[in-house]
Amino acid sequence: MTVPGGLDPLLFARARQLVSERTGFRDDAIAPESLERVVRAELARGRTLVDLLTDLQNPETPFAQTVVRASLVGETYFYRHPEHFRFVARDGVPGVLRRNPSRLRGWSAGCATGEEAYSLASCLMASAPPGMPVEVLGTDLNEASLAHARRATYGTWSRRDSGPHLFPLYRPTGEREVVILEGVRNVTSFAVTNLMGPLPDLFGHFEFILCRNVLTYFTPAAREVAIGHIVRALAPGGYLFLGTVEVDRVPEGLVRVGPPELQAFHRPETPLMPAKAPAPRPARSGPPRMTPPPVASPPPEPPRSPSQFHLEALERIEQGDVPRASLMLEALVRQFPDYLPGLLELALLRERNGARAAAYPLMRAVHARAAKLPPDQLVEGPECLPARFYKASADAYLNQGAAE
Repeated sequence: MTVPGGLDPLLFARARQLVSERTGFRDDAIAPESLERVVRAELARGRTLVDLLTDLQNPETPFAQTVVRASLVGETYFYRHPEHFRFVARDGVPGVLRRNPSRLRGWSAGCATGEEAYSLASCLMASAPPGMPVEVLGTDLNEASLAHARRATYGTWSRRDSGPHLFPLYRPTGEREVVILEGVRNVTSFAVTNLMGPLPDLFGHFEFILCRNVLTYFTPAAREVAIGHIVRALAPGGYLFLGTVEVDRVPEGLVRVGPPELQAFHRPETPLMPAKAPAPRPARSGPPRMTPPPVASPPPEPPRSPSQFHLEALERIEQGDVPRASLMLEALVRQFPDYLPGLLELALLRERNGARAAAYPLMRAVHARAAKLPPDQLVEGPECLPARFYKASADAYLNQGAAE
């Protein structure tokens, strides 16, 4: 374990253990710099290492809770992964309405500062029949983030080109700020909960659950626990949406809907029945037949899309295997030279590795290819982003290099 700033290794070991126990995070997903800032602030107030170690033995002390909050990831914005909201409006709500429900309920699990919860609420309100009640719950471990969500006022960081304004959601209050529409705000509530424990029964079940870009940071064991709790809160006929690289199998009791990269799952109204074991064959009389049975050829695998290759490379990056990810991205852009997300991903990976000279040609290729497309044309990838996003990204990078 890397201990920043020469601070006490025992203190950092205990802090990381606490965070992992409370959040399910992998050890390498907990940033040492976040812990360092909290510890230094406490030492500056005159507290000792012994005081802090003692506090860490009790997860309910203010210092222990501050350590946990400092390690949480709060990256979010409106309509992130817009393909999920389009699926909810186009397929999810009509599918749920066939059960004739009295209301539509959604849960944003790990909602951070609330952008996802409000996005889901506006999507359901726009898609529900007139007069049908909508309820959305946003939950997170960090009360400070939820306090931000309840204020319902956001700046430009929450509004990005990669999250198009799909449904009525907010109105401007100034040059840079917006406030959530009163109707959307009225159907959305927030509560502190932990995905490592079951959602309290008082919250009931939900037709739509979003838990995206949260489980990426969990250990495999913690991820299984969290998914089990989430699935138990999904109503029959409901839909669960996960992040692009968070699970490699269909959660138990659910079926996949849509393409694999959508990471959308459905709970059938009739529970899935386990496959029956084949009946034993009756005993044969006489000598055994010596002719071997014919071997069936396996069916050919369907061709894989560039997005699937891209997702595998992203998984390698998440696992820290950057060299393998780089090789996979290089093979991807060779096979699909017009695949903009792959070109941009490889360019940024080379930039992060200090190979700017190798990143520049890729960025120029991104710019040239994106400029040929209509600005609002969506480009298939792990996130469906408009062509103008890729052109703007390349412009910013190339202009920065020219300025330097």
